[in-house]
Amino acid sequence: MTIGTMGFHETLLAPDGTNRCLVGAACWRVKPDRLSGALVPGRGGYDTRLARTPNEHGMAGMLVRRMYAWRGYDTASLGWQADDPNRLTLVAWHHGEVVATLTLGRDSPAGLLADGLYASELALLRCPGRVVCEVTRLAIDPEFRSSDLLFSLLQSAHCYGKQFFAASDVVIEVNPRHARYYQRLLGFRPFGSRRQCPRVNAPAVLLHRELHDFAIPADKIG
Repeated sequence: MTIGTMGFHETLLAPDGTNRCLVGAACWRVKPDRLSGALVPGRGGYDTRLARTPNEHGMAGMLVRRMYAWRGYDTASLGWQADDPNRLTLVAWHHGEVVATLTLGRDSPAGLLADGLYASELALLRCPGRVVCEVTRLAIDPEFRSSDLLFSLLQSAHCYGKQFFAASDVVIEVNPRHARYYQRLLGFRPFGSRRQCPRVNAPAVLLHRELHDFAIPADKIG
């Protein structure tokens, strides 16, 4: 049994404002007047949607900077253009408060942030018919941290990546001490050795997984 069969349910707003509904890993178009722009609570009462306004981007950025600073990471290079067509920022809300966020970036002629350390590894994924995306700026408020919330956020990113970026693969740079967690819970595999990431002045390893079967056993949640 996977989480995709557990009734996980939330509404997604597309970059063009169109509502989409997510159940498990499946997406389909929903007429805007059916939902009136409202969000259907996800697991644990979290609502996940795109950051669409300067205020929402600002709130997401504040959480990222706060969490990175708390862990002792450098925050000077965390800024990016909110109108970049190859990047989407997802935000999880709980009673009007931003509790988690991540940015999903699509490969483009400008490359990915991970190219700074892992260009040769990423070159192995850049093949005809494949689109590589990366997860960056992942932050969760410690008060709300849980495997459930992390998977909810990444499940939403998976849906957006498949629907709007035609993503086939995803990579993420994580601190080595967190790598086994992502491997065990989310099915990522090691793809690049430990190196020092100058963007945040911390060690990193590159993890990768394909997106055709993004699901995890329900007994690993929580």
